[in-house]
Amino acid sequence: MIYVFIILVGLVLGSFASVLIHRLHIREKSIIRGRSFCPLCAKQLGVRDLVPVVSYLINKFKCRFCKQPIAFRYPLLELSMAGIFFLTTALIGSGDVTQHIFYLFIAFVFIVLTFYDFLFREIPDQISLPAIFIAILYVLLNDIYTPVNLIIGIAIPVLFFGVLHFGSRGRWLGGGDIRIGALMGALLGYPMVLTGLFFGYLFGSVYSLVGLAFKKFGRQTQIPFAPFLLLGTYVSMFWGQAIVDWYFALL
Repeated sequence: MIYVFIILVGLVLGSFASVLIHRLHIREKSIIRGRSFCPLCAKQLGVRDLVPVVSYLINKFKCRFCKQPIAFRYPLLELSMAGIFFLTTALIGSGDVTQHIFYLFIAFVFIVLTFYDFLFREIPDQISLPAIFIAILYVLLNDIYTPVNLIIGIAIPVLFFGVLHFGSRGRWLGGGDIRIGALMGALLGYPMVLTGLFFGYLFGSVYSLVGLAFKKFGRQTQIPFAPFLLLGTYVSMFWGQAIVDWYFALL
Protein backbone atom coordinates (compact mmCIF):
# COMPACT_ATOMS: atom_id res chain seq x y z
CA MET A 1 0.00 0.00 0.00
CA ILE A 2 2.89 2.36 0.76
CA TYR A 3 4.14 2.01 -2.82
CA VAL A 4 0.77 3.02 -4.25
CA PHE A 5 0.83 6.11 -2.02
CA ILE A 6 4.40 6.93 -3.06
CA ILE A 7 3.52 6.61 -6.76
CA LEU A 8 0.54 8.94 -6.32
CA VAL A 9 2.72 11.46 -4.48
CA GLY A 10 5.27 11.20 -7.28
CA LEU A 11 2.60 11.89 -9.91
CA VAL A 12 1.34 14.95 -8.04
CA LEU A 13 4.84 16.32 -7.47
CA GLY A 14 5.65 15.59 -11.10
CA SER A 15 2.74 17.82 -12.09
CA PHE A 16 4.01 20.49 -9.70
CA ALA A 17 7.51 20.10 -11.18
CA SER A 18 6.15 20.98 -14.64
CA VAL A 19 4.73 24.22 -13.25
CA LEU A 20 7.96 24.90 -11.34
CA ILE A 21 10.13 24.41 -14.43
CA HIS A 22 7.92 26.70 -16.54
CA ARG A 23 7.82 29.48 -13.95
CA LEU A 24 11.56 29.31 -13.34
CA HIS A 25 12.19 29.60 -17.06
CA ILE A 26 9.95 32.63 -17.59
CA ARG A 27 11.37 34.20 -14.42
CA GLU A 28 8.06 34.60 -12.58
CA LYS A 29 8.35 36.34 -9.22
CA SER A 30 6.54 33.52 -7.44
CA ILE A 31 7.22 29.90 -8.37
CA ILE A 32 4.54 28.57 -6.01
CA ARG A 33 1.63 31.02 -5.92
CA GLY A 34 -0.82 31.56 -8.72
CA ARG A 35 -3.15 29.33 -10.74
CA SER A 36 -1.94 27.05 -13.51
CA PHE A 37 -2.65 28.10 -17.08
CA CYS A 38 -2.16 26.79 -20.60
CA PRO A 39 1.25 28.00 -21.88
CA LEU A 40 -0.24 28.22 -25.39
CA CYS A 41 -3.48 30.18 -24.94
CA ALA A 42 -3.00 31.40 -21.33
CA LYS A 43 -6.43 30.11 -20.28
CA GLN A 44 -6.64 29.29 -16.57
CA LEU A 45 -6.82 25.53 -16.00
CA GLY A 46 -9.42 23.85 -13.81
CA VAL A 47 -9.21 20.76 -11.64
CA ARG A 48 -10.21 18.48 -14.53
CA ASP A 49 -7.17 19.72 -16.48
CA LEU A 50 -4.67 19.08 -13.69
CA VAL A 51 -5.10 15.41 -12.79
CA PRO A 52 -1.65 13.87 -13.47
CA VAL A 53 -1.54 11.73 -16.64
CA VAL A 54 -5.33 11.18 -16.60
CA SER A 55 -6.12 14.72 -17.81
CA TYR A 56 -3.82 14.28 -20.80
CA LEU A 57 -5.56 11.06 -21.77
CA ILE A 58 -9.07 12.47 -21.32
CA ASN A 59 -8.23 15.62 -23.28
CA LYS A 60 -6.37 13.55 -25.92
CA PHE A 61 -3.09 15.40 -25.30
CA LYS A 62 -4.67 18.72 -26.28
CA CYS A 63 -5.61 21.86 -24.39
CA ARG A 64 -9.33 21.77 -23.57
CA PHE A 65 -9.67 25.41 -24.62
CA CYS A 66 -7.43 26.10 -27.62
CA LYS A 67 -7.19 22.47 -28.82
CA GLN A 68 -3.46 22.85 -29.40
CA PRO A 69 -1.32 19.74 -28.74
CA ILE A 70 0.25 19.56 -25.28
CA ALA A 71 3.91 18.55 -25.27
CA PHE A 72 4.51 14.93 -24.28
CA ARG A 73 7.13 16.06 -21.78
CA TYR A 74 4.41 16.90 -19.25
CA PRO A 75 3.07 13.36 -18.71
CA LEU A 76 6.61 12.04 -19.19
CA LEU A 77 7.80 14.20 -16.29
CA GLU A 78 4.93 13.02 -14.09
CA LEU A 79 5.62 9.36 -14.87
CA SER A 80 9.37 9.86 -14.37
CA MET A 81 8.78 11.41 -10.96
CA ALA A 82 6.46 8.58 -9.94
CA GLY A 83 8.99 6.03 -11.19
CA ILE A 84 11.97 7.46 -9.33
CA PHE A 85 9.90 7.87 -6.16
CA PHE A 86 8.90 4.20 -6.36
CA LEU A 87 12.47 3.06 -7.06
CA THR A 88 13.98 5.24 -4.33
CA THR A 89 11.49 4.02 -1.74
CA ALA A 90 12.14 0.40 -2.72
CA LEU A 91 15.92 0.88 -2.47
CA ILE A 92 15.81 2.61 0.92
CA GLY A 93 13.64 -0.14 2.37
CA SER A 94 13.14 0.15 6.11
CA GLY A 95 15.03 3.39 6.66
CA ASP A 96 13.74 6.05 9.03
CA VAL A 97 11.29 8.78 8.01
CA THR A 98 13.97 11.48 7.79
CA GLN A 99 16.04 9.34 5.43
CA HIS A 100 13.02 8.67 3.22
CA ILE A 101 12.09 12.36 3.04
CA PHE A 102 15.66 13.38 2.23
CA TYR A 103 16.18 10.88 -0.57
CA LEU A 104 12.77 11.60 -2.08
CA PHE A 105 13.66 15.30 -2.01
CA ILE A 106 16.92 14.52 -3.82
CA ALA A 107 15.01 12.40 -6.34
CA PHE A 108 12.65 15.33 -6.95
CA VAL A 109 15.58 17.70 -7.45
CA PHE A 110 17.29 15.29 -9.85
CA ILE A 111 14.20 15.00 -12.06
CA VAL A 112 13.60 18.77 -12.11
CA LEU A 113 17.23 19.55 -12.97
CA THR A 114 17.35 16.81 -15.60
CA PHE A 115 14.28 18.05 -17.46
CA TYR A 116 15.30 21.70 -17.06
CA ASP A 117 18.76 21.10 -18.51
CA PHE A 118 17.42 19.04 -21.42
CA LEU A 119 14.85 21.73 -22.22
CA PHE A 120 16.82 24.93 -21.68
CA ARG A 121 20.50 23.94 -21.40
CA GLU A 122 20.95 25.60 -18.02
CA ILE A 123 20.81 24.82 -14.31
CA PRO A 124 18.58 27.07 -12.15
CA ASP A 125 20.25 28.41 -9.00
CA GLN A 126 16.89 28.40 -7.22
CA ILE A 127 16.96 24.58 -7.25
CA SER A 128 20.64 23.61 -7.22
CA LEU A 129 21.89 25.89 -4.43
CA PRO A 130 19.24 24.95 -1.81
CA ALA A 131 19.78 21.28 -2.72
CA ILE A 132 23.52 21.60 -2.07
CA PHE A 133 22.91 23.29 1.28
CA ILE A 134 20.35 20.68 2.39
CA ALA A 135 22.61 17.81 1.29
CA ILE A 136 25.55 19.20 3.28
CA LEU A 137 23.33 19.75 6.32
CA TYR A 138 21.92 16.20 6.13
CA VAL A 139 25.38 14.66 5.82
CA LEU A 140 26.78 16.60 8.78
CA LEU A 141 23.78 16.10 11.08
CA ASN A 142 23.62 12.37 10.41
CA ASP A 143 27.37 11.64 10.33
CA ILE A 144 27.13 10.03 6.90
CA TYR A 145 30.87 10.53 6.49
CA THR A 146 33.54 12.81 7.95
CA PRO A 147 33.70 16.57 7.26
CA VAL A 148 37.07 15.99 5.58
CA ASN A 149 35.54 13.49 3.16
CA LEU A 150 32.72 15.96 2.53
CA ILE A 151 35.10 18.83 1.75
CA ILE A 152 37.32 16.71 -0.51
CA GLY A 153 34.26 15.20 -2.18
CA ILE A 154 32.95 18.66 -3.08
CA ALA A 155 36.35 20.11 -3.97
CA ILE A 156 37.27 17.47 -6.58
CA PRO A 157 34.37 17.97 -9.03
CA VAL A 158 34.09 21.71 -8.36
CA LEU A 159 37.77 22.32 -9.14
CA PHE A 160 37.75 19.91 -12.08
CA PHE A 161 34.64 21.42 -13.66
CA GLY A 162 35.82 24.92 -12.77
CA VAL A 163 39.04 24.44 -14.73
CA LEU A 164 37.10 23.09 -17.73
CA HIS A 165 34.55 25.91 -17.60
CA PHE A 166 36.85 28.87 -17.11
CA GLY A 167 39.66 27.37 -19.20
CA SER A 168 37.34 27.05 -22.19
CA ARG A 169 35.33 30.21 -21.40
CA GLY A 170 32.21 28.11 -21.10
CA ARG A 171 32.59 26.25 -24.41
CA TRP A 172 33.33 22.82 -22.92
CA LEU A 173 31.22 23.00 -19.79
CA GLY A 174 28.55 25.33 -18.40
CA GLY A 175 28.77 27.11 -15.06
CA GLY A 176 25.74 25.17 -13.83
CA ASP A 177 27.72 21.94 -14.04
CA ILE A 178 30.05 23.29 -11.35
CA ARG A 179 27.08 23.48 -8.98
CA ILE A 180 26.05 19.98 -10.03
CA GLY A 181 29.57 18.89 -9.10
CA ALA A 182 29.14 20.43 -5.64
CA LEU A 183 25.85 18.56 -5.22
CA MET A 184 27.53 15.32 -6.29
CA GLY A 185 30.32 15.83 -3.78
CA ALA A 186 27.90 16.62 -0.96
CA LEU A 187 25.84 13.50 -1.63
CA LEU A 188 28.66 11.05 -2.31
CA GLY A 189 31.68 12.37 -0.44
CA TYR A 190 35.21 11.16 -1.12
CA PRO A 191 36.08 8.72 -2.65
CA MET A 192 32.61 7.71 -3.95
CA VAL A 193 32.34 11.00 -5.87
CA LEU A 194 34.97 9.59 -8.24
CA THR A 195 32.63 6.71 -9.03
CA GLY A 196 29.83 9.20 -9.66
CA LEU A 197 32.02 11.17 -12.06
CA PHE A 198 33.04 7.98 -13.87
CA PHE A 199 29.43 6.91 -14.40
CA GLY A 200 28.39 10.43 -15.36
CA TYR A 201 30.99 10.57 -18.12
CA LEU A 202 30.20 6.99 -19.15
CA PHE A 203 26.47 7.67 -19.54
CA GLY A 204 27.13 10.98 -21.29
CA SER A 205 29.56 9.34 -23.73
CA VAL A 206 27.12 6.54 -24.57
CA TYR A 207 24.35 9.09 -25.20
CA SER A 208 26.63 11.16 -27.44
CA LEU A 209 27.86 8.17 -29.45
CA VAL A 210 24.34 6.82 -29.97
CA GLY A 211 23.10 10.27 -31.01
CA LEU A 212 25.94 10.68 -33.49
CA ALA A 213 25.50 7.15 -34.85
CA PHE A 214 21.81 7.72 -35.54
CA LYS A 215 22.44 11.32 -36.69
CA LYS A 216 20.17 12.81 -34.03
CA PHE A 217 22.67 15.63 -33.62
CA GLY A 218 26.03 16.75 -34.96
CA ARG A 219 29.50 17.10 -33.46
CA GLN A 220 28.87 20.77 -32.69
CA THR A 221 25.54 20.16 -30.95
CA GLN A 222 25.43 21.39 -27.35
CA ILE A 223 24.60 18.37 -25.20
CA PRO A 224 23.27 18.77 -21.64
CA PHE A 225 25.73 17.16 -19.23
CA ALA A 226 23.96 17.56 -15.88
CA PRO A 227 21.40 14.77 -16.48
CA PHE A 228 24.19 12.23 -16.90
CA LEU A 229 26.10 13.49 -13.86
CA LEU A 230 22.89 13.21 -11.83
CA LEU A 231 22.26 9.70 -13.15
CA GLY A 232 25.83 8.75 -12.24
CA THR A 233 25.27 10.20 -8.77
CA TYR A 234 22.02 8.26 -8.30
CA VAL A 235 23.65 4.99 -9.38
CA SER A 236 26.60 5.62 -7.07
CA MET A 237 24.38 6.48 -4.08
CA PHE A 238 22.67 3.10 -4.14
CA TRP A 239 24.96 0.73 -6.07
CA GLY A 240 28.34 2.49 -6.13
CA GLN A 241 30.06 0.54 -3.38
CA ALA A 242 28.74 -2.80 -4.66
CA ILE A 243 30.00 -2.02 -8.16
CA VAL A 244 33.43 -0.97 -6.86
CA ASP A 245 33.69 -4.14 -4.74
CA TRP A 246 32.67 -6.27 -7.73
CA TYR A 247 35.27 -4.57 -9.94
CA PHE A 248 38.15 -5.07 -7.51
CA ALA A 249 37.11 -8.68 -6.97
CA LEU A 250 37.77 -9.26 -10.67
CA LEU A 251 41.34 -7.97 -10.46
